[in-house]
Amino acid sequence: MSGTLKLCIPALVMTSCTIASPASGEETQAETSGNPVTLSDLAVTALRSARLDTSNAAVMGATASSRKVLAAAVRCALSSTQTIAFSVGGVTYRDPGGVGLAPSWTTSALTATQASWVSACLIAHVNDVSQLVWISVRGSNATLAASSAELTGYRVEEGAFWGNVFVDLGAVAAYSCVGVDQAIDDSYGDLPLRQCAQWDGVSASNKSPCGMRYAGTCSSACSTRTAPYAGCSYLGGAATGPVVTTFLAGALPQ
Repeated sequence: MSGTLKLCIPALVMTSCTIASPASGEETQAETSGNPVTLSDLAVTALRSARLDTSNAAVMGATASSRKVLAAAVRCALSSTQTIAFSVGGVTYRDPGGVGLAPSWTTSALTATQASWVSACLIAHVNDVSQLVWISVRGSNATLAASSAELTGYRVEEGAFWGNVFVDLGAVAAYSCVGVDQAIDDSYGDLPLRQCAQWDGVSASNKSPCGMRYAGTCSSACSTRTAPYAGCSYLGGAATGPVVTTFLAGALPQ
């Protein structure tokens, strides 16, 4: 399955968004609310690794912010043929799958490894720019193998993401490192529309512009020196195997 996701990020004044049908082999991400997931949403997440059934989904999606996070998690975890439906306050919500990193979530609790992959995928989709952005998500997980179309169309290396978004598995945390292309020049392609992988430029800060914990360049923070990255750590801490690397559309500078 393609690792390309299309993030639906409408203008702030809009309550929903519509985008053209995806090309073959690509996915379309549309959070329940139609707005991007932010770190503020993650701060109040109710995601748990327990089996994703109707009743548990209703608990995890009890508020507008938690529904955005749940929709993104479902999109990362379930396959494109799966959907989870649940009701909150008499309203029924249906969240489609997409990437397929943990399709068994509907029948059993996530393993620690599955939860780490879903977390990394979800964190990779966090953004603070309210505009449509298409990204290619890649990693050592076979599900994230890039197609030839992705390798051609998404060549700008943004960075890598990892962490934890499940409240029953520890503290919620989002980490990022900056990729080769964004570290050199973040003014071309879609890089200006994605700010979470790079350093915020504040003296003595270890944060990205959108508030993630910034680990430095991916080539120095991760055990693999080239993308897709793996074994990444924050300021010398324990290395995390499941890491999602993002590539963006746009021509590389000559």
